[in-house]
Amino acid sequence: MSSNLQQWSSTSHPPSPLIWFLLLDSVTGQPYKGTTADYVSIYSGAVVAEFRKLVHRENSNKLANIDASDLLIYENKAAFDNRSTADSEGKVDPLDPTQSVGGLGSMEDMLVVAVPPPPIQPSLQIRQPSSFPPCSEKFFNSIFNATEIDDGSWILFEQKMPETTLNQLFIRKSYKTIASSILEGNGNKAIITGTPGIGKSLFLFYLLWKLVKDGKRVLFMYGTFNIYYDGNGAVFWFASGNLPQDNDVSFWNHSLWCLFDAKRKGEADLNHLPQELSTFIISTSPRRDMVNDFKKPPVPQIFYMPIWTEAELDTITLLFPHATQWRERFEILGGIPRHVLEDTTQSPLLMLDAACADCSLNDCIKKIGINSTITDKSKVIHSLVHMTSDPPFTNSSVCYASPTALNIIVKYMGDEAKHRMRTLLASCEGNPLTAALCGYIFEPYAIELLERGGTFPCRQLVHGNNKIKPNDTTLYIPRSKKIVVDRVLPDQTVNKLHVPKTKNYAAIDAWIPGTGAFQMTVGKKHDINSKAEDDLAMLGEANRLYWLLPPLYYHSFTKKKPQDIEQYAIMVPYPE
Repeated sequence: MSSNLQQWSSTSHPPSPLIWFLLLDSVTGQPYKGTTADYVSIYSGAVVAEFRKLVHRENSNKLANIDASDLLIYENKAAFDNRSTADSEGKVDPLDPTQSVGGLGSMEDMLVVAVPPPPIQPSLQIRQPSSFPPCSEKFFNSIFNATEIDDGSWILFEQKMPETTLNQLFIRKSYKTIASSILEGNGNKAIITGTPGIGKSLFLFYLLWKLVKDGKRVLFMYGTFNIYYDGNGAVFWFASGNLPQDNDVSFWNHSLWCLFDAKRKGEADLNHLPQELSTFIISTSPRRDMVNDFKKPPVPQIFYMPIWTEAELDTITLLFPHATQWRERFEILGGIPRHVLEDTTQSPLLMLDAACADCSLNDCIKKIGINSTITDKSKVIHSLVHMTSDPPFTNSSVCYASPTALNIIVKYMGDEAKHRMRTLLASCEGNPLTAALCGYIFEPYAIELLERGGTFPCRQLVHGNNKIKPNDTTLYIPRSKKIVVDRVLPDQTVNKLHVPKTKNYAAIDAWIPGTGAFQMTVGKKHDINSKAEDDLAMLGEANRLYWLLPPLYYHSFTKKKPQDIEQYAIMVPYPE
């Protein structure tokens, strides 16, 4: 915009500072038609209504179908972002047209001019329901009658959800969080992903129910169903391939929500739809081919469905009366309802054995994410490796299904992992699967070396502020057969290796009265458990902690808190 703009006021008004603003789409929150920050100059006593008329005049080409009075003015970007928050106390309204613009619109805190969608022309009004095929599926017709029960923890439908045996839907806290983020978000695209069998499709039913209840227009694409809710209480069912034409803007427009379940569908099923014309939500397992194009700008929101907790599974067991051994299956297979409650015909141990038999070591340590490629082998991997997430569910992590799953992987591939320990550790930074596998193998190997005894490279760990570093030395450990006990006690046998009976003994991994306690780790970051000090006190004069480390971390490992514990690093050679 030219700097010598014609001023809105008469020349009798004194000049004023420039008023900077952003022209944004009121629906998507994106710059309107590619505009960037701009300014106008207006007399000092001008009000919001005059400011927006000037903005409209200076952008007349881009705003040809918009009236100046339809523009909404917000004090700044933060106010604009809070225009539709669910929290009534935090919601911000546009500025009053009669309010003065004096003092507003600095370069550091620009005004926002929100541009609404252009009105649909009479010739493009949404067609009458009689032109669409009516829905004959009872579930979709009766969704209006669904009721919330148990303080909103469940939704009770009159019919069973298609392709399920359920007419009740448990509303996980993650469902509510993700749905709120989608409904309150500024974007018009979102992806819901997670481990297969975790309930992504059920989440779409929950989102469908919320949207229909709020009177939104929704196209629900699930299996063979293309169900359309017109927002006025009518429900229609489009046959496959018979959706309205892509250029039918009376149907495909900003007021339409499209919910697309990718189960048993290919990328062609998604890519032929005019996604950019509506708010589009995809539910899919990790599939690069399905989301590759969809992820292009404008970038979608991505939400990761967390694995189920034992308490959540316990809540829905009433829906699966045949799953009498569900707790055992949960301990072995992890928090995936499909494996724990629905498909219970196969032994959980046999499921994991079969998965390991079809996988390589690299398969078992490969991180799974939204960009993973689906193959027959990767489907098997999901039995062993799970994606999960924490609130607000916008980032994912991976973990093994259970300690049992990790144990079975070691049974099949432990020898190979031992021989590759050097390279695996070098590549495990940022990969929790590799770190977990290496740690699982390293601990019993280190215990075995302690039993054999011998001389180990050793160095004392000191506080980082201590500029004088002790010289490396050695530690001699006498040969002994390990003694399995409940816990550390005073007066236990001197110079004998002791290990706790339970694998989840939190304080320390092993101890030798007369020498000290031992903690194994395959990473730089490892905290000292709060109970360790009590155990160390039981060792009397041997009140010291030795960190057993692979060569990769021996020289770089630092002293951990609490700093008053005497600590040493011991180098454990790589397995041969």
